[in-house]
Amino acid sequence: MNPSRHCDLCDHQKKDLKIGTTCGLTDRKPEFNGTCAKIKLNEKFENKLKMVNIEYHNIKRKKALTYAYFIVFLAVGITVIIGGYLLGTYALDSGVISTVPLIIMGVGLAPLGMAFGTLNKYRQEIEVAKIKKNNIDEVLNKYRIEYEIDISFGKEIHGTQEVHTDLKTKGIR
Repeated sequence: MNPSRHCDLCDHQKKDLKIGTTCGLTDRKPEFNGTCAKIKLNEKFENKLKMVNIEYHNIKRKKALTYAYFIVFLAVGITVIIGGYLLGTYALDSGVISTVPLIIMGVGLAPLGMAFGTLNKYRQEIEVAKIKKNNIDEVLNKYRIEYEIDISFGKEIHGTQEVHTDLKTKGIR
């Protein structure tokens, strides 16, 4: 495990563009095996833990909306493509190769792109959020720190989401 994951939660961490992450106590790169004996998990730790969990839960709660969006736009796209095909085959008596049905079928690809784009974006965001959460949880397991977090989402006003958190930790030195 990368020692800087420990330092990202520690209040002693110092960052320098030339050197990178250093310990504020030793002014050197982190040097420890397994765990750091002098780690200080206070404000920075709580803020990072809250932010990562808020991000993860916020993405998770959008799952149903994302899949509904996917299904609706998938249905619209397929309907337009089939409609273009049927128009060319039966209504125009010119076959599918004529220009108008091909244009209609091409227009049907846009909702398909929107459907799959939204689904892929959701999957990528949830995967990144899981990795961030798992990285923090892995570090906390090394220090035998357990936590419970209750997150409630309030009103969204002008694109800003109200979030209330209640964090309880066990095992912090």
